Amino acid sequence: MTAEPHAVTVRFDADKLVLEPRYDDEGPHYVFPDGDGGDPGAPRAALSLAEAVHARIRPAGTAERILRAWAEGTPPRGPVGLEDPAAVPPVRVRAGAIVIRAGAMLLIRFEEDGAPYYEITGVRAGSLRG
Repeated sequence: MTAEPHAVTVRFDADKLVLEPRYDDEGPHYVFPDGDGGDPGAPRAALSLAEAVHARIRPAGTAERILRAWAEGTPPRGPVGLEDPAAVPPVRVRAGAIVIRAGAMLLIRFEEDGAPYYEITGVRAGSLRG
């Protein structure tokens, strides 16, 4: 993967999202037509929002952003930028556990900038040693 931005083209036919059905080793899925209109002979499918929400659309991150905007009443049209997920800084990953004993929950209390905060117990990724 690269950190170069790409674009997918979002097209609607009335109130349906236009996609290209594809098949690979993982099974059927949909993709957005290429920015230049894609293969003119490629089959197209028009999905309603209800259908699109349950469909496998790639790239998934871009599909999620487009479907969320559509559900909120502002569907994007035309080219939509795509950023490689590998270019986004990772989020903190950790394992946690909720411990309840005798009707009480085990929490870790700490203060930051004078305000108290509580967290569930856990271990940050990379802090375990084998």
